[in-house]
Amino acid sequence: MKNNQSVQKIEKLFIESATKLQNGDPAGARRGLEKVAKLAPKSAAVWYNLALAGQHLGLHHKAVKEYQKSLKINPSQIDAMVNLGLSHKALEQVDEARRLAEKALNMQKGHPRALNLLGSLLAESRQYTEAIPLLEEALANDQENTDARQNLANSFLESGDSQKAEEVILPLVDEEASAKVPTELYVQTLLDQKRYIEVPPILKKLKSRYQGDEDVLILEMSFCELINDNFSVVDIAEKILNKSPRHARVWNSLGSAYFQLDSIANAKNSYQKAMDFDAEHPEYSNNLGLAFASLGEKDKAEHYYRNALSLSSDYVEAYRNLVAMKKFTSLEDPDAVKINHLWENDELPDQTKCKVAFALGKIYDDCGLYDQAFASYDEGNRLKSLEIDMDFDQYFGHIDRIIDVFDRKPAQSVAVNQNLGQPIFILGMSRSGTTLVEQIISRHPGVTGCGELSCIERAIGNLEKNPDGMKIYPDDFIGLSEEVLAKETKGYGDWVSRLHDIQTPFFTDKMPFNFVHIWLIKALFPKSSIVHCHRHPLDVIVSNYFQLFGSDINFVYNLEVLTGYYLRYHKLMRHWHQLFAGEIYKVQYEALVADSENQTRLLVEGAGLQWDEACLDPNRSDTAVRTASIWQVREGIYTSSKERWRRYEKHLGAVIETLQSHHVLDEECRYLD
Repeated sequence: MKNNQSVQKIEKLFIESATKLQNGDPAGARRGLEKVAKLAPKSAAVWYNLALAGQHLGLHHKAVKEYQKSLKINPSQIDAMVNLGLSHKALEQVDEARRLAEKALNMQKGHPRALNLLGSLLAESRQYTEAIPLLEEALANDQENTDARQNLANSFLESGDSQKAEEVILPLVDEEASAKVPTELYVQTLLDQKRYIEVPPILKKLKSRYQGDEDVLILEMSFCELINDNFSVVDIAEKILNKSPRHARVWNSLGSAYFQLDSIANAKNSYQKAMDFDAEHPEYSNNLGLAFASLGEKDKAEHYYRNALSLSSDYVEAYRNLVAMKKFTSLEDPDAVKINHLWENDELPDQTKCKVAFALGKIYDDCGLYDQAFASYDEGNRLKSLEIDMDFDQYFGHIDRIIDVFDRKPAQSVAVNQNLGQPIFILGMSRSGTTLVEQIISRHPGVTGCGELSCIERAIGNLEKNPDGMKIYPDDFIGLSEEVLAKETKGYGDWVSRLHDIQTPFFTDKMPFNFVHIWLIKALFPKSSIVHCHRHPLDVIVSNYFQLFGSDINFVYNLEVLTGYYLRYHKLMRHWHQLFAGEIYKVQYEALVADSENQTRLLVEGAGLQWDEACLDPNRSDTAVRTASIWQVREGIYTSSKERWRRYEKHLGAVIETLQSHHVLDEECRYLD
């Protein structure tokens, strides 16, 4: 009688515990099952459920022992075998997890969970060709296997087939974004397909439903990185790091956002943090090298580039950065040999091949092999163009509208700058000498060099989202009130203060593309000086065509498009010089390098500064440089790039003809304005 009562008591406790497990209370279930296991140690079901509760709680070391006890009692339990494999996987004991998955499949061919386990293990080791068929079979054998569906979608995504990934994951995605992991995977497929316009409403729902969730914040940060909203990346990354300060990937993203915003000291510190928490990641080491390069610390930069290569011998970004920092005299240079070897690898993806082509072009150019250099750059540009999906007619039409709309000076402007130094705007075509001009001006003791600030573009974005209704730039900006403009002037100042330590009455903003927005600059900062950097059109075009930019400068990778962009720059600057006559100082790059002292004096005066002899001292140039001019500008004034285009003249026939037909160049290729 006692034995029957005891058995019934054990069975009752077991059922109660198993029910708790089914109802989502693994901790309560485990407390009961531990008691049952002591009373019925030869029950495979008890050990199985105890292990399952442990798995739910992340107690994988205990779960392994408990599943082993269950399987010792009943070796035919395939689910126990698969679950044991899952705990080994969680403990990073990959070989044992794989052995168990294969053993389960030998016992029952086509077992969905065993297929999913083996497929996920292969996917995590990037063996997608082997993983995908297994995961497809798992899903075919069990359409309700959510894990297999998610793993299959992720495998397609990681292997580059985002459309297939979207097709697989969509059945799990609902309108309210309640299925968190599938919705996150779906957003990743949209990001991969550059369908950025579809992402914000889904992210909004995810953020609302899972407030403060780290995975959702990281997804939002990734989206902001892709659309180059570096200001938001900084805000989101800092929010994540407040809770998870050891997150290497987020530190790296924060560093890259600061780097793009030209806050190099902050970038360096963030990249160093990423390295502190994950020293084996080549990207983090390479990025830290970039930060040191921007600060002029060549030895440290090379150390981190080479360290990146020691972690991944074919990490092309590091080779590209090494190529940029050294002058090649022979194709037998070990770095040149390695890059040539990479170029000959037909299995390289187009994105990687593109980077190698630009690096190879620079090597040939250094060695005076100009035809080979142009061919390499041409191929690099062709490959880069394959990545770009942009309506240039629409883009150019937008620039043309600016001339039509801003045909008079701002009726309203901000009367008083906020508590910050006065900006000096240095602008023009990229590769026109803006970096050199900033270096000269920032030598002045009253000036802080802040590099390329994206704050004017940010102000435009804010003004377009006006609370009174959406605005279209430029059409709806004519009538903006002083109050609205003043808010953006303050916002500009707040961000500059956040990115840089300004202790001087002036600071520089050398974002070249601000030339498009001079009307708005005059509205926001009517007392600020504007310096327009100009260089021979063909040198500008060649220099841009030979540069693989890190940002979304998409118009440079096709000579016809690049020439069309130059023509619009030329036309727009003529318009601004007429509209704001005497208010924009124009500095000619060729004159500056030929007669540096006299031109420097005129430049300083044109920037609205009192003369200071420090402006002639290149040793005072401590402003960080992250642009393509990173090493040239630190060599001081040099003339080797003057009329560089003549080395490539025979490849520029169509460009020259277009510029001559629009009266930018004369028959001798002299600049007409």
